[in-house]
Amino acid sequence: MGAWNDLLETGLQQAARAVLGLESCRTALTGRGARTDDHGGVRGRGPVVLLGGLGETAPLLVPMTRHLEELGYRVTPLTVGAGLDCGARTADEVAGRVARIADEAGEPVRLVGHSRGGMIARAVGRRSPQQVAALVTLGSPFDPGGLRLPMMGLFWGLAAVGTLGIPGLYGLGCLVGECCLEFRDAQRAPWPPDIPFTSIYSRRDLAVPWRSSTDPFALNIEVGGSHLAMMTSTTAHQAVAEALARPVQPAAVAA
Repeated sequence: MGAWNDLLETGLQQAARAVLGLESCRTALTGRGARTDDHGGVRGRGPVVLLGGLGETAPLLVPMTRHLEELGYRVTPLTVGAGLDCGARTADEVAGRVARIADEAGEPVRLVGHSRGGMIARAVGRRSPQQVAALVTLGSPFDPGGLRLPMMGLFWGLAAVGTLGIPGLYGLGCLVGECCLEFRDAQRAPWPPDIPFTSIYSRRDLAVPWRSSTDPFALNIEVGGSHLAMMTSTTAHQAVAEALARPVQPAAVAA
């Protein structure tokens, strides 16, 4: 089991480095892409937890991590199980990490999640709102049933493989069973009105249709670029900076 997890992690990290290499080439050729020195005048402070998505490992979180650190935030990047484990189990682990970081910092944590990482972050924020100062999601499929066909095939294919007993993979029960019912419900449940929630999406996202990434309880912001570019592009970086700087709204008082 340990050997399988090590092999999977190594393969995903190599793939991540290759993808970032291709993104760097695209940036050099087009003049667009990541520019972590472009802060747009928006600065910040405090703890941020950055969550990777499905199959994402540490290298893919480096551009966004550097950007947020240059803005002034203290960033903890997390790639729990490379985003491939049971949603409820991953949310439990992330919630524990968020609680410890909030306690050490003496203040709530801002959550930033890409793709499935945003789903995890939304579930954590719903469970422990007192430990969350803001939520920003990028290309997160709050309606997994609306994934594009290639991504839908991959999503369900991985679940089938996980059901066969391959360690480190979510199973079919996570998608339709009782184990992750609360996790699935958290994706469309009401969001605390006093905690800023921004959902960033792209109509050019070939993995997650933009309508699946919009949320009725969020400020929905459109950017350009692909699913991965939401972690590397200048416009996405600026959108995240502005989202994290949104002021906290006072909790609604019942009449």
